[in-house]
Amino acid sequence: MDNEKKQVTYNSSITGETQVTFDIRQYMNNRAMFIGLMCNEDGYEEPFGDVTVNLSVAAPNYCGYLNVNDMPDIEKFITDNDLGEFTGFTQRSGFCEYPLYLFNVDKLRELCPDGMDKYEANIGMTRKPETKDLSR
Repeated sequence: MDNEKKQVTYNSSITGETQVTFDIRQYMNNRAMFIGLMCNEDGYEEPFGDVTVNLSVAAPNYCGYLNVNDMPDIEKFITDNDLGEFTGFTQRSGFCEYPLYLFNVDKLRELCPDGMDKYEANIGMTRKPETKDLSR
């Protein structure tokens, strides 16, 4: 399995188009999924923005509250790239209401295999190895 991160184009109404990769981890206080975007600046990988936010109410597994406060185009990015779908739930924090998204697990595994492997191991999810049917 090729564990190299794949790039996706993030189209921001503020900064324009940027090639980004995914950084998937967990918040330390509640083990909820953290998703960050990284970009390449002068040959070095740098943080571009946080896709998710850590709120007082932890998101369920494979879900996250989108950072619409700092990244106003993030919902469009997630839906346009088939990365997740809106659950219909939101959580207010301060003056902002954050939408809860259920992420497309297969797509995240494709874009950040190492991060997803660690995340799934930490939440107790084990994937069965793929088996192929024997044919004659």
